Amino acid sequence: MMMVMLFTSLGAAQDSVAPAQVIVGSYINDVQALNLREHSYAMDVYIWFRWRDEELAPAETLEMVNPNELWGHLTDVLYDEPVRLPTGEQYQVLRVQGRFSRKFFFHNFPYDRQELVIEFEDSVHETNRLVYVADESPVAVNPRLVLPGFHLEPARLSVENFRYNTAFGDTRRTEPNAYSRVQISLPISRPRLTSSVKMLLPVLCVVFGASLMLLLKTTYVDARLGIGITSLLTVVAIQLAANETMPSVDYLVLMDKIHLAAYLYVLIGLGAVLYTAQQVEAGRIAKAQTFQRYCYLISSVAFLVVIAALVLLANLRG
Repeated sequence: MMMVMLFTSLGAAQDSVAPAQVIVGSYINDVQALNLREHSYAMDVYIWFRWRDEELAPAETLEMVNPNELWGHLTDVLYDEPVRLPTGEQYQVLRVQGRFSRKFFFHNFPYDRQELVIEFEDSVHETNRLVYVADESPVAVNPRLVLPGFHLEPARLSVENFRYNTAFGDTRRTEPNAYSRVQISLPISRPRLTSSVKMLLPVLCVVFGASLMLLLKTTYVDARLGIGITSLLTVVAIQLAANETMPSVDYLVLMDKIHLAAYLYVLIGLGAVLYTAQQVEAGRIAKAQTFQRYCYLISSVAFLVVIAALVLLANLRG
C-alpha cells in the first residue's frame, strides 16, 4: 500500500511540473512572391530558439501550420548541433523558405489591409511538455525588404495555446490535443493616394461624362441618350477590368459598391432624359429644363456623398 501511495505521489508531482519553455524569435528576410488570387505568398524567414531542456530539439520537431506547396519548402539549420550559450541555454537557428497560405478578405479593396502570416507549432510535444515564449525583441524585418505595390507595417510575433477540437481518432485520449503555436505576422497595406487615383479616377471621369446628358439642352434627346448608354457600357468595362486583379468572392467589395453607385447615377440620368423628352414633345420645354436641372444637382450631390462615405468607412475599417 505504501509503495502504491509513493508511485501515485510521484506521478502527481510529474504532472504538476511546469512545461519546458522555448524562447522563440524571427527575422523576416524577404517576401519573394504574393498572389492575392490564390491566397498565397512566398517568404524567407529565420527562426531562432533558445531552451534549457536537454531532451528537446525544437528546431527538429517544428511543424508549419499554414504551408502552401509543402513539397517546395526548404528548411535548413544554421548549426549542425545546437550551440550552448554562456547562460547555459542551447541555441539554434532555422531558415525556412517556401510558400504559405492565408485567406485574404477584400471587403475594403483597394483600401484593404492584409497580413502575411507564418504559423508553426511543435509536432511532438503538447503544452504540458513544451510552451513557446516570445523573445524580448521577438521579430525583426530586413530593412531592405520591399514589396512593390504595398506598404509594410511593423511585424508582430504572438504565441497562443491552440487546442484541436478532435482527438484524431485516438481512443486513449479523454481531452483534445493542445499545442503551443507561434504566429509571425507582417501586415501590408496599399498606398492610399495611388490606389485612389488608379481605382476611383476612371469611375469619376465616366460619371462626369455621364452628367453631360443632364447639362445639354432637353431638345438634344439623341445626343443625351448616346452619352448615357456609352457611360453605362464604360462602367461595365471598368468593373470587369477591376475584378481581374482579385479572386472570385461571394460578397461586394468597396469598388463593387462604387460601380453600383455609378450604374444608379447613369440609370437615373437616362430616366431623366426619357422623362424630359416626353415633356418636350408635349411642348413643356421650360418644365423639362427645370426638372433636368434639379435632377442633375440632386443626383450629383447624392453620388458624391455616397462615394465619400464609402471611401471614408473603408479607410477606417482597413
